Amino acid sequence: MKAKIRGRLHSIFYFLVLIGFAPISFFIFCIANLMRLFLRNTVMTRTNSKNILLTGGKMTKALQLARLLHRSGHKVYLSEVKKFSCSGHAFSTCIHKFVLLPNLNEGLSSYLSAIRNIVKTEKIDLVIPVASPKVVHFDSHVKKALKDECQFVHFDMEVLKLLDDKHRLCETASELDLTAPEVHRITKSKDLDRIDFNLSKKKFILKNLSYDPLNRLDRPLIPFSGQTEYFNKFSFSEKNSWVLQEFIEGTEYCTHSMVYKGKVLLHCCCLSSEFQLRYKHIDHRQIFDWVSSFSKKLGLTGQISFDFIENNKGEIMPIECNPRTHSAVTTFYNSTRLADTYVNPSSFVKCDVVIPREDARETYWIYHELFELFSAFSITRLLEKTKLFTRGKEALFDVHDPLPFLMVYHWQIPLLLLTAIFTGEKWLRIDFNIGKLVEPGGD
Repeated sequence: MKAKIRGRLHSIFYFLVLIGFAPISFFIFCIANLMRLFLRNTVMTRTNSKNILLTGGKMTKALQLARLLHRSGHKVYLSEVKKFSCSGHAFSTCIHKFVLLPNLNEGLSSYLSAIRNIVKTEKIDLVIPVASPKVVHFDSHVKKALKDECQFVHFDMEVLKLLDDKHRLCETASELDLTAPEVHRITKSKDLDRIDFNLSKKKFILKNLSYDPLNRLDRPLIPFSGQTEYFNKFSFSEKNSWVLQEFIEGTEYCTHSMVYKGKVLLHCCCLSSEFQLRYKHIDHRQIFDWVSSFSKKLGLTGQISFDFIENNKGEIMPIECNPRTHSAVTTFYNSTRLADTYVNPSSFVKCDVVIPREDARETYWIYHELFELFSAFSITRLLEKTKLFTRGKEALFDVHDPLPFLMVYHWQIPLLLLTAIFTGEKWLRIDFNIGKLVEPGGD
């Protein structure tokens, strides 16, 4: 009962903060509308325009793809599960139609039926899943079922299982003569007992192979004195397997790539950290070469994202792979070439790799930055944030499409908070980027 009361108070506080800031965002929205009268918005006219369905409509990365596809002359349909029917992205001028999908707990058959109905009714040519970690496997089944009805930018199930498994990823990379950390699959407590940590000079961390927002920050370096009690906290099994992964100390990076028949067509690389919500492309040749070699040797086609750490020896170590769209795609906000790598990938096979433009600014989410600032205020942090706000690019804001900026921050998130106030459900943090309250066991 006390936990629910604390949860409700937590939700009420952030709800009131976002409602309180709404007039400022509304003022920005009004200024943007005035600016639109004097600024030209270029939208291509195509004779070969496609009807494109994007999933994951609550997430900024879906909105970013929608904007770029729309401006490239395509008709964009955006979808999201019923739980997030309040998506602020539904108000985007780049969206032809916003459609709802069944919640995940309704099962694969309901999800497949809904996608098939949209494809048939709206004459969809191409489906681009902007999937959450728990939906990527559903999408592989849907791709197989709809292979004769439309194109699908996603991996087949067998490839997906390899990429989405931190253990198999690292072992496969090693087999392909690519750098990778040492890994051990853990399906029972005895698997840990067989490892002699005292003989190894390496440190390790224990990771759940399933999406685990609750424990992802509870990763002490192993070995340590209380590790037996730590191990006893978890339940290991074949269905709930974990990976013991070598801890790599160094600089962390994240990437997003679009690959087609083993060729990297589009790529960006950004500095990263836990819950990183800023993205600025940097040219890192070693990382690009690693992604390119891995994709070529496996003949991959789809959207693929990696987390890497460059160790003190300059070696590139893959920490995990996410076979789906990464939020770093926001670095392409002013690109005119991204759309064709998704819609007409075969035409890009012999072209140079598409990367973010040199004049692309660092993307950020303003209320995430403000909440971070006021949670630990200092003059130094204030100056650093001011520099970001004046030189960077707010990820949701677009002068030609300003309503999602207003509606995500002051409609979508407040409604989710209001729901949490009534239910008393616990949540861990607000993720403005993904457009949700991160919940234990969530998507």
